[in-house]
Amino acid sequence: MSDIIKEFHIKAKKSFGQNFLINTSVLETIASEFNIEWKNIVEVGPGYGALTQYLLAEQPDSLTLVELDRDMIAVLETRIGKWELDTKNTDFEIKNQDVLLYEPKYEKYFVIANIPYYITSPILKRFLYDTKHKPEAMLILMQKEVAEKIVSRKNKTSVLSLFIQKKAHTSKVIDVKNTDFKPAPKVDSIVLKFESHSLYSDSDDEKFLEFIKIAFKEPRKFLIKNLASKYEISKLEQVFDELWLDKKIRAEDVQIEDYLKMMEKI
Repeated sequence: MSDIIKEFHIKAKKSFGQNFLINTSVLETIASEFNIEWKNIVEVGPGYGALTQYLLAEQPDSLTLVELDRDMIAVLETRIGKWELDTKNTDFEIKNQDVLLYEPKYEKYFVIANIPYYITSPILKRFLYDTKHKPEAMLILMQKEVAEKIVSRKNKTSVLSLFIQKKAHTSKVIDVKNTDFKPAPKVDSIVLKFESHSLYSDSDDEKFLEFIKIAFKEPRKFLIKNLASKYEISKLEQVFDELWLDKKIRAEDVQIEDYLKMMEKI
């Protein structure tokens, strides 16, 4: 991968939050995590196509690349022309577009992405909540600290973990060292798998997102105090009693099922 970077004189652009994954073992793991043969794949932020060539080797039915950087698209097109990226057996398309505005054309598809850290949450919200058709599953490479908040083993919740739990099951696929990138970021990463579900589809999405934001307004305060900024304290006390929740509990200690029940009752 470093040879390709040298050949095309590729320089990471800070404005796009670019760090290019060069560890072939990690790339192979990501590409083979799903059985993507004959599936529709959306790759977000392909850069010069490091992961793309491994995805093509898995023979998906279609592969759509969503890339904002026009310079990277020029590199991709050159590599396709030189047969470094073999697209002849795949319905292949490159979209020069902001992923936050991208609408997948398939009803069933998978998302695989190595994305800039600063837009992790917006991209997750885009695919889990905002697109017409939600992905069957996603593989997202993200900052380790953020990933650990999503799949916390301490049974703690956050706005981020709850809004994801409402739409998907999550699990860790692989740790990725900062030295696996060029240029190396300051932090390590993790690849997470998101598998979509419809367990809580009866509950209103926007109402839920608003509710948990209020719940975590001041995380060190008791949950009931945060909620009292919008709801009547007497009603909150009644609901807490019905759900057997301690009135001194903090937002991070409440699980999604109780948040949904609370929201319905208030």
